[in-house]
Amino acid sequence: MEQQLSWLWAKKNCVHEAKKNCVHDVPMWLPLTVHLQDTMEVCGLLYEHWLSNGVKEFLKNSISPDLEDKEEFPKKLCMFLGAVHDIGKATPIFQVKASHSVDNELDTLVLENLKQAGFTKLDEYIAKQLKDVRHNISGQYILTKEGINLCVANIIGAHHGIPVCEQKAEDAFYGYNSSFYQDDNNNSPIAILWQTLQKTLVHNALTKCGFKSASDLPCVSQPVQVILSGLLIMADWIASNEKYFPLISLDTCKVEPNRATKGFKKWYEERTHAWNFEGYNSEFFDPDIFQTRFGSIEKNPEHTFKPNNIQEKVANLVHKIADPGIIILEAPMGKGKTEAALVAVEELAKKTKRTGMFFGLPTQATSNSMFGRITDWLRHFDGKQSIRLIHGKAQLNEQFANLPKSSGIYEDDTYDDNRSIHNIGSSENDTTKISVNAWFAGRKLSILDDFTVGTVDQILLMALKQKHLMLRHLGFSNKVVVIDEVHAYDVYMSVYLYQALRWLGAYGVPVVILSATLPSDKRKQLVENYMNGAGKFKTAAKPPNFDTNEAYPLLTYNDGQTIKQFSDFDTEQGVNYEIQCKSQSESENEAIVELVRKLTPDGGVVGVIVNTVRRAQEFAQCCMEIFGEDNVALLHSSFIATDRYCKEKQLIDTIGKGGKRPHFKIVIGTQVIEQSLDIDFDVLITDLAPMDLLLQRMGRLHRHQTTKRPKNLQMPKVCVLHCVDYAFDKGSAYIYSPFILFRTEYFLQQHLQKKTTINLPNDISPLVQSVYSDTELNLLEETEKLRERYRTYKDKYELTEKYKENKAKIYRLGIPAKKISTEKNLGEWITNSDNEAEISDAHAYAEVRDTVDTVEVIALKACEGGYEFFDKPGVLDPSDNKTAMEMAKHTIKLPQAILYGIRPQDEVNTNTAGIDLVIQKLEDYYRENLAAWDNQLWLKGSLGIIFDKNNEFKLLGKTLKYDTRYGLKIVTEHRDE
Repeated sequence: MEQQLSWLWAKKNCVHEAKKNCVHDVPMWLPLTVHLQDTMEVCGLLYEHWLSNGVKEFLKNSISPDLEDKEEFPKKLCMFLGAVHDIGKATPIFQVKASHSVDNELDTLVLENLKQAGFTKLDEYIAKQLKDVRHNISGQYILTKEGINLCVANIIGAHHGIPVCEQKAEDAFYGYNSSFYQDDNNNSPIAILWQTLQKTLVHNALTKCGFKSASDLPCVSQPVQVILSGLLIMADWIASNEKYFPLISLDTCKVEPNRATKGFKKWYEERTHAWNFEGYNSEFFDPDIFQTRFGSIEKNPEHTFKPNNIQEKVANLVHKIADPGIIILEAPMGKGKTEAALVAVEELAKKTKRTGMFFGLPTQATSNSMFGRITDWLRHFDGKQSIRLIHGKAQLNEQFANLPKSSGIYEDDTYDDNRSIHNIGSSENDTTKISVNAWFAGRKLSILDDFTVGTVDQILLMALKQKHLMLRHLGFSNKVVVIDEVHAYDVYMSVYLYQALRWLGAYGVPVVILSATLPSDKRKQLVENYMNGAGKFKTAAKPPNFDTNEAYPLLTYNDGQTIKQFSDFDTEQGVNYEIQCKSQSESENEAIVELVRKLTPDGGVVGVIVNTVRRAQEFAQCCMEIFGEDNVALLHSSFIATDRYCKEKQLIDTIGKGGKRPHFKIVIGTQVIEQSLDIDFDVLITDLAPMDLLLQRMGRLHRHQTTKRPKNLQMPKVCVLHCVDYAFDKGSAYIYSPFILFRTEYFLQQHLQKKTTINLPNDISPLVQSVYSDTELNLLEETEKLRERYRTYKDKYELTEKYKENKAKIYRLGIPAKKISTEKNLGEWITNSDNEAEISDAHAYAEVRDTVDTVEVIALKACEGGYEFFDKPGVLDPSDNKTAMEMAKHTIKLPQAILYGIRPQDEVNTNTAGIDLVIQKLEDYYRENLAAWDNQLWLKGSLGIIFDKNNEFKLLGKTLKYDTRYGLKIVTEHRDE
């Protein structure tokens, strides 16, 4: 029996081997028993050395209370999973499978080995061409047949990323049992042989892992199943990597001693210093922690960092939390929430024994900006740290791309086989403080890295039913999670965010949420969902006015089953902002120009923030004609990415902190200005926007105290356009809900009846809470027509919010089932209501954001002999790697107006419409003009357009025109007459 087991194969391949200046394809293989042993040991080593102690404690505490050996059980179970994960390969249907390369010689040699080991009638079996049964499905069935409970067996069924329901596994056996036993008669000698082999593998695995029988394996909760499933997939991928675990010669089934430990060491060598706070003393708090983490740096050794009142009190409060979970900090812009959060992260990691951090932000631009700050922060820690930027264009970020790559693959004469795993990564000679771990480069692996910065999509995707979702959950379970700018997430995104928080709560992952402004209902939802996941909300003690607290700044957090709120920060006198509301006629371009003239007799920097790109372009053109191009700057999302970056840098260099301010400047922009730029206006003119965003825009006004300003602009002044008589312009009503705009104008006007200023930060919370509360408006003095319009806005808003919520739920993960029962397994975990097991990777990111369909292209300009950049002349060679990488940065999103007017008659030989037709036309253009890009990694799969020498490109009856001053415009439109 052992002889036959030894010659079952798990992997086979022809490996290139160089001998005497010649390369030969050498047939190699790996016995199933060896791969199972490798994976079993890697599971144990990952559990021991990679998994955080916080997750280990979660696993131990989630096991049935009747179990005696709680300390060792999770590791033993983890190793058992590795020891049986590919048991489905111990079936005839798998053993006669062709190799991936369909190498007939290799397949014949492996088959001959099986025959020599005593397997008979294999040629006849192959000739039947029976239906294949995937080995994860057969593996799950074999385990349940051998008495393994479904909670454990399901993890084996899921180890290729998609769980298998019990019925599917049973149907596979009863429909194709000869695929399991080589014979339809289960009692025939050959069927009994296969059953005996399978029983032996299960028995051996139980014995090796310290279990007497299958009944020793109790049920575990669904969240535990998810984590163990992720850990098993990770172990399997490591043990399947031939750089660490090479194949062996076909003429042997023996491997070198300590193979698994040696292979794991080579993989683990790539890991840098994850956090390990052994000896943490919860009684001690370092009063100099802010100076330690943000003070002296290599560029400026004398730099000091003195925390402000908010930072200091938040740090002290977090230190005092005995049983932390979720923390929400609401504080004004520019008060150092990031530094406060990072000090809290370190403290929470110590308390909950986590080994890393994820910092999530709304956009790629804000993620890129934060990446540099997190990298600097990590440099203040001892040892070498690994960091990863996670979003669709991370590799185009120069700072991330230029970080050194760590690697643990050594030549035989340099790798130290005897080096202890505990000492790996601690070389005193290595002076590189920050690096990138190459093993975690894959899209599905990136979140497993220790320190990660990226868009909030990474967290939202935790709640999206998708293949290999358990890897994402495993990655987050090891970390402290920070979510920044939560006020920027709409109801659609919040559906995913709330469910992700439930799962984070179930794992006991500490979460820090940051926001400048937050409606009280949203604050409650965040806390409630997290604590429901942790099983603590129903019985939680809540502070008075928890649902309606308008204090500001405000720290909300839980300590075990007690929700607490703290607002006793130093009282700020605040800054009064003079507010003027402008009517529709006063919001026309000519009127705004006159307003600018009136405001700037002695110069000044005027910020003008409008709600649409088109309006920004039109007003910028008007201002450039009147004031001159040198005195006007324009910034919005319809610039080529590299142009936008240059324009942002120019603004920071001139009106940022310490910038060389001009005597007079008009800076015109859209929402991109309110989101992330640290710039400082002397006066602000803005379109009406939802209250929280309006206040956010005001945060760009008089931002730096040291800035010298004209005498008449010493007090911050804000002019709000379209803010009289509820006459919203068409573009604003398209971008934002008219219902929220109506309530914003109403409460703004109510406030201004009492005083003509808004005080920041003291008026922030009352204004935001009033707009987003259920408070009815007093419109008795208004016309019936206006009251009817408000009711219509409200009905449409509620209908839209409900529609978005229901739409988001289609692919949303269910709530974590914490009750321990065989019925609470992974079988239907990612099965969707439309019976699809998963959604495609390409649509995953779009699924968690309710964004308008758009297309991103690489934008270049035609020139003599080829094409060039708009901002740099010279023919480009896409075959050059450096040039191609630079080309990949020159992207732009086509305006949604490109879709207007598309009708079925516009389509040729297709039934697609809208966005699909645009993509089809661009793909046709690509094949005709840009096919050479297929040979370049940086460009392959990208859509591109080459503007002509007039900077124009025709698409679907429209003419796109790019101008480095104004950005991308549609200058002509095909209209249906």
